[in-house]
Formats: sequence, structure tokens, C-alpha cells
Amino acid sequence: MRWIACISLFCVAGCSSKLTVLTEHLNYINTPDFSVEIEPVINDKVDVPEDAIAEVEDEFDAEAVAVEDILAREEEFDDLMMPNLVGIPLRVEALVGQVNGRPVYANTVLAPLADQIAAQADKITRAELESAIRSSLYFEQETMGTIIRGGQMYELVITDLLLSEAVGGLSKEQSVGLISIVEQMRGDYTATQGGSQSRARESLARETGSSFDEFLQLQRDQILIDALYRQKIWPKVNVTWRDVQREFEQVTLENSLDAEMSPERVQAILAGLQEGLSLGSINAAKGSVSIGLIRVKKDDVLVEEIKLAFDGGATFAEVAELTGVQNGGAWETFELGDEGIEGIEVGPKIKSQLVGLSEGEVQEPFELGSSITWISILEIQEPVSLYNREIQIAMNNALRWVQFNREKDSYIQSLWGDGSLEELKKMADSVTAIAVQRYQR
Repeated sequence: MRWIACISLFCVAGCSSKLTVLTEHLNYINTPDFSVEIEPVINDKVDVPEDAIAEVEDEFDAEAVAVEDILAREEEFDDLMMPNLVGIPLRVEALVGQVNGRPVYANTVLAPLADQIAAQADKITRAELESAIRSSLYFEQETMGTIIRGGQMYELVITDLLLSEAVGGLSKEQSVGLISIVEQMRGDYTATQGGSQSRARESLARETGSSFDEFLQLQRDQILIDALYRQKIWPKVNVTWRDVQREFEQVTLENSLDAEMSPERVQAILAGLQEGLSLGSINAAKGSVSIGLIRVKKDDVLVEEIKLAFDGGATFAEVAELTGVQNGGAWETFELGDEGIEGIEVGPKIKSQLVGLSEGEVQEPFELGSSITWISILEIQEPVSLYNREIQIAMNNALRWVQFNREKDSYIQSLWGDGSLEELKKMADSVTAIAVQRYQR
């Protein structure tokens, strides 16, 4: 992903062309292909004075760093090329498509996912692995009426597309300013490491797994994309008060109260919003009523014991434990609509006993078939209120995120040619097939 983005900054200016899916080209290497003659190497030792070595160390420092980077890239390439099993043909690279006229190889897409795929390969079936890889490369999900797209393949292509557009729109002055910002970042980070670039490189390698230049490249790319978002997308994002009200109307009852909620319930609602769920899909946000029920046969000796226990002030949960009823006598929880108790889906006889009951109150025993029944409203949960400040802010942020993705998708569609999204899906399918063949034999 990084090298594709880097090439785009120097090779593309202006609008981007449509994606192209190519027939993958495969080369197979077998063990006999590695038979080569090795020439002997004569190594003559030359003694060099220590003072001469000291004089040239500083001069070749930059070249040494460049060589280290080259060797690191070669080592990374070698890791990708190295077969796991001797004697088994190795699939070497696979061209799966083009982005802006540049080739996209399977290794480029799969590299960030390699460890994850390898860990899953031996634990799940081939079909499950194929589905998991496909979802990691490209997925679509509906959130509050908007299709959200993502995945490694999607992000790689979109990042390249947006960087091409961002770079193409830079003026000469902006380009110079961007270089200055990146150099300032280099200096600032080096300063945090005591002014030592070598120490800065080592620190970044430990923390991010990236080289210094790769880290700065990613930061520069993010600056460019953020600037493009501010210019092209964010001005179109506008969440109104009516938008927020409309979401709360999914759960808010007429004349509902701004009841105090437990921290656990608030966190459950916030977690649901972070996942992209609407309030109507989050149980913790809805109004509900939990009903308790105890039933015993008419001729059971427990009938009198239960009556005495309730007369003595025992709670419904205590009596339920006395009679061996599990979960404190909890029977069912029903969602509350504008009709309240009268709108829940229970039999008419039970509903008639519930109407008028308050939370915690136990109804007088009544006959239900061959049994004596006690019923109680264990808990009434008021729906989340529009005027709950914390939830209201979270909802506003969620709607902004949804609108941003909607506008972003529209903008991307304007950059793509017809059928580009379908081409991207085909590229994801090709990479999936290659990954399954590589990681699960």
C-alpha cells in the first residue's frame, strides 16, 4: 500500500483513470531451477589503520543508511519469495489488476494481513478461510441507511485514488509548504530522541515497524488526504437538530421521561452507536418491561406457603427462590411502545392482570388453567431520552460519520470510471483465491 501511494505522488497529476482487472500472470519455480554453479571467492585481507577508518566514518554515514534501507527491502522481498516446503512449486507474485495504470500485485495487498491469515489457516475450513479473507479485503455494511465500504483492497485503491487527486491539485507553493511540514516533523521527532537520527530510526522501528522515511511518507499522505477531505467532503456534511430528533423517535415514547440511566446502560448505548447501529437496533436504548411469574398446581402445598410469604412482606425474587423458580421468577421482557402495557404481546388474561400494576408490585393470585399464578412487574425501563446530553452528542457524531461516508462515497464515484467498483470486487476475488491457495494446502 505504501509504495503504491508513494509512486502516485510522483507519477500522477490530475484526475484518475478507471481500474483495470488483468488476468493474473503466474510463474512457478521448482527445486531444480535453483541448481547453479558457485564460483570460489578469494578474500584478501587488507590492514587499514584505525585513524583512517575514523576519518571516513562520517563521510559514508548517509551511504550506509541508504545501503541499510536497500538491504532491508531485499530482505523483505526474500521473505515473500522464500518457499515454506522444499519440492513444492511456489507461486511467485500474481498481477491481479491495475490502479491508475500501475500494476497491483497480490503480495502488496496481502502483506499487512499475512500473519492474521496464517494464524487462521490451520484452525478453520477452506470455505471459512475464503470468507474471512474476502471480508478482510472488501466488505459492505448498511449503517443508518448508508452503505459503508471498507477492507484492505478497498482502502489500498481508495488511498491511491485520493492521493492522486490531492497531488494533482497542489500548487507549487503548497508543494513547497508540504515539504517544509514533513521536514519539520522529521526534526521534531529527532529532537525527542536527543537529536540522534539513528536513535529516532530505531525508536520508530520498535513502535511502528516502519522505517523513518516510511513513517514520514505515511504522515505526508495523511496530510494530503485530510486536506482533500476538508476541501471536498466535510463542507457537505451537515447534521441538523431534526436529524437527531428523527433517530430518537425510533425509541422515544410519547410523554416519555428523561429517566436516570445506569452507567452500564449508557455504555451499552454508546458502544452500539460506535458500531454504527441505530437507536432502534440497540436494546439498551429501548423502553421495556420485565415481568415475573410464579405458577404452582392448585393442590400443591406450596400455595399456602407462597401466600404466607407474600403476606409477610417477602419480595417476588425471595418467593421465587422459595418455590425453586429460576432467575428470581423473571419470565419475559417485552418492548414498550406508545400503548404501554396494553401493547405487549401476551395473552388477554395475563395482560388484564398487568394493567395498572406499578414496578415491584405483585398482583393478587389468580387461576390460570389448573394452576395458581402470581405475577409482578419486575422492572420498567424507560427509553433513552432525546435530552440525555451524553447520548445526544454521541448520536450527533454518529450521524456526522454516516454523512461523511455517504459524501465520501459519492466523491469517489465521481473520480472512478463506470464499473470501477465491480472491477475492484473482482480484484478482491482474485487476491482471495491466491491467498487461500498459498496459506491452506
